[in-house]
Amino acid sequence: MLNNKDRKTALFFLIMLLPVLVFSGVIEMKNEFIKIIGDPDTGRFIIKTTGGDPALPSDQNSLLLYEDYPPTSFTTLKMDESVYKFGDEKGTFSVRMNERENTITAVWSVANIELNQKLRFVKGPTTGNLDTVEISYNVLNKDFKEHQVGVRVMLDTYLGKEDGAPFRIPQLGDITSEKALLPNELPDYWYSYDDLAEPSVRAQGTLKVADSVMPDKVIYASWERFNKYLWDFETKPGRSFRRSVIGPADSAVAIFWNQRSLKPNENYIVRTYYGLYGASLFKGKVFNISLGGPVQTAGEPVTVTADVQNISPFTAKGCTAEIILPNGLKLGETEESKKSLEDIAINQIKKTFWSLVPTMEATGYVTFKVVVKGMVNGKEEKETVERRIEVKGEKKKTAYTLFDLSELNRILKAINGNMDENNKKLDELNALIQSSEAPVYPRDQAKSDQGGIKTREKNVKDVKSQIPEAVKAAVKHGTK
Repeated sequence: MLNNKDRKTALFFLIMLLPVLVFSGVIEMKNEFIKIIGDPDTGRFIIKTTGGDPALPSDQNSLLLYEDYPPTSFTTLKMDESVYKFGDEKGTFSVRMNERENTITAVWSVANIELNQKLRFVKGPTTGNLDTVEISYNVLNKDFKEHQVGVRVMLDTYLGKEDGAPFRIPQLGDITSEKALLPNELPDYWYSYDDLAEPSVRAQGTLKVADSVMPDKVIYASWERFNKYLWDFETKPGRSFRRSVIGPADSAVAIFWNQRSLKPNENYIVRTYYGLYGASLFKGKVFNISLGGPVQTAGEPVTVTADVQNISPFTAKGCTAEIILPNGLKLGETEESKKSLEDIAINQIKKTFWSLVPTMEATGYVTFKVVVKGMVNGKEEKETVERRIEVKGEKKKTAYTLFDLSELNRILKAINGNMDENNKKLDELNALIQSSEAPVYPRDQAKSDQGGIKTREKNVKDVKSQIPEAVKAAVKHGTK
């Protein structure tokens, strides 16, 4: 049976037979956005859209992985020094591919190492829809001795009618030839489209998956080389995705989890996502701007990406992209709000990105903007695109301090009242002494006034002693 992409050049009657081969005895699981087609004979799968992205009418019934029989995307297992393809005749299926409870499962074993493959729909990080497939493998050592076990997931990407669309990395730009990314270079996600303004379909692969082991390496290369070199793979900078000098582009991506020690009955789980890419698209007179990023965060940092295309008939010079953030989001520690895009040639696409951190001072939906500026034919041009993100979680409480001065005011009023009375008496005595007539100050009156002054002085002293407690009571702390 033909089993690789060279069937493209097969005779006409074989091509006519292909639909029968593709759709006989397959497992299919679908929703309103995408579907998975599984091949029970090999455990491999194909991913296509159904309704696709509601905001993109052109991506209905489009391919996300190349469609062939058997499917050309496959997973590789390396155990010690041996390498196997998941589902090949060297191993056996203990659970044949089946669909149950919204999950397609296949369990395959070779040399006492078991791989439990699960495929299910999850919400796309940049769309919020169930338009993404979680591809996971539970790797279990069922042998009586320890083994070194690694996994490679290879996806034969295909966008609509495009088998060689560039891979787009927020931090690195467009990848159009062989490239290996090591742990310190791995992005949260990569994405791909065939046309910025009029994409037939947009795809995203997510590498950073919650509660999962991060990959050790990702390689972008041609499918033919991945099919030839199942594990050890030496990249050559500049090597084309083409299958031959004059052949068509045939890009693919391989995600590696390096070999790790598994003792008897030990296991580990690897996961990756592949599905639709969501972006806010603005079509301007001078710039087309695609602004993508997660649709929600529960407090973790997020990466947002702007792709800017110059659609004017002139070079756009000195271009910049500036992000404007709402309350609730701030730039990452080393980020700058304004990024230089330098000059953008006619129809050229440049990209930049920002790392954003939720402050939790505002929750719910918040909107950020990106403003692109550039000099075009001697005139400054400006375009703006917006995107919304949901910040989930409890709003951060702000500390506050209140002062209740009513008791202090009462104390000061009492002090001032007593002192005013004493001062009044002293003024009266002073006036009496300074009068021209001989002062007459009856003994009883003097004794009474002296007693009153002493009483008021004692009152002032008593009231003053209450001031420290009144100050403490006046200051109240809280949060809101």
